[in-house]
Amino acid sequence: MRLLIRIASRWLLAGIFVYSGYTMIENAEGYAKRAVKAIPMLPEEPMIAKGYGATMAVAGGTFALGILPRLSARILALTVIINTYIGHPFWETEKPEDRRPQVIHFLKNAGVLGGLLLYRQAARPPQTD
Repeated sequence: MRLLIRIASRWLLAGIFVYSGYTMIENAEGYAKRAVKAIPMLPEEPMIAKGYGATMAVAGGTFALGILPRLSARILALTVIINTYIGHPFWETEKPEDRRPQVIHFLKNAGVLGGLLLYRQAARPPQTD
């Protein structure tokens, strides 16, 4: 039963990364503009967004399949932090009605990050003394 729960948790967590990575590759120009707005020192280069999207999609796929799941969880955790900062800056939103959805997405991403960190910790091999 533990194995089924572990597999299901990996698949449920990985889905958003595979989908978001694919979407980022398909819409790289828009994501590059958004990234430059949040981090002005970045070049507005769609190839960076495509590479980042590919990283998310591949790490999501390997996580779902159980291929190096702890490493995949680390990579995905880093992408969540970056995506949350760039994609959901609720602190910059002026209108309260625009802020609410950004806060919800921010908190959702925080929960996904918590799930990845928890999985990474739980997937450690038992320590022997």
